[in-house]
Amino acid sequence: MKSTHLDDSGRPVMVDVSSKEATVRIAEAEGIVRLTPEICGAIRTNSISKGDVFRVAELAGIMAAKRTYDIIPLCHSIRLNHVKVTCSLDDDSNCARVNCTVKASEVTGVEMEALTGASVSCLTIYDMCKSMDKGIIIEEIRLLSKSGGKSGDYDARNHIKMKDDNGHQAANGRDNSNKKIVSSGILTISDKGSRGERSDTSGEKLADLLKSFGADVKRRAIVPDEKTHIAEKLIEWSDEDNLELIVTTGGTGLSPRDVTPEALLEVGDRIVPGIGESMRMKSLSQTPNGILSRGIAVTRGKTLIIALPGSERGSSSCFEAVEPALRHAIEILNGWESECGTKTVRS
Repeated sequence: MKSTHLDDSGRPVMVDVSSKEATVRIAEAEGIVRLTPEICGAIRTNSISKGDVFRVAELAGIMAAKRTYDIIPLCHSIRLNHVKVTCSLDDDSNCARVNCTVKASEVTGVEMEALTGASVSCLTIYDMCKSMDKGIIIEEIRLLSKSGGKSGDYDARNHIKMKDDNGHQAANGRDNSNKKIVSSGILTISDKGSRGERSDTSGEKLADLLKSFGADVKRRAIVPDEKTHIAEKLIEWSDEDNLELIVTTGGTGLSPRDVTPEALLEVGDRIVPGIGESMRMKSLSQTPNGILSRGIAVTRGKTLIIALPGSERGSSSCFEAVEPALRHAIEILNGWESECGTKTVRS
């Protein structure tokens, strides 16, 4: 097969993209930096001697994404429309998580820009904190998703590595083979659905998404828009069936019959505000009416319960928006080993 980065004489060349059509290209990448509890505390209190670690790392990531063509030899110089780098701290696992999202209307993709931004942000965290510990580990720098262009869309969550007949790992995504199966349930809240007057398309789509996520859908049900019916089913699935994840679809709007959030608040021990906020941000990116959505998430014991919108598109897009954090949340609730890796004891 002819190489795209070598000419006929074997010299390196930049791919000719002059005939390609400009489309909106979006890529998202992440990286994880394993820290000590002491460093996590110092970052949280902003007491690192070099300054505000995350703000400097975020700025460094943005600058790096803009200059990717100066770092990676055969990358094209392209005009970026948007770069966002977000660093967050996970004290439970002693990790810093870096997310870099890049957008451009261009003739070539922005995956390398997103990966470069995430990588340099991680390196900057190391540089800012190395005086406290030289053994900081940077790991799991990877592409989360990309869209636009001839090659189509990619989502790491839907590309699980599978082994071939010879036992080798196929290179089509992440290896989830060593992760525990999450027990889950899908509760559809719909007056018409409970009477058999409407097909449960949202529930069917969520079942597919949960299976791709690595969950075993053990319970499915449809109940009317009645708070008592919703609460009873959530309590049964949490307390008796010990499900680790329950997603509901429907009843999160402003109609007088939309009472799903109230049912979750009634049965939940704690609210998880970030999940609801992320779902609203996703809905708002699709329609101005998304700001009216009242989707929330709560915990009940070791069960995470999330109220998603009722439409197939709304429920699936909101689930996909929060899915990257769900396994870690379930791990924390159930005391499983963290995705960030085992904690390292340092002398």
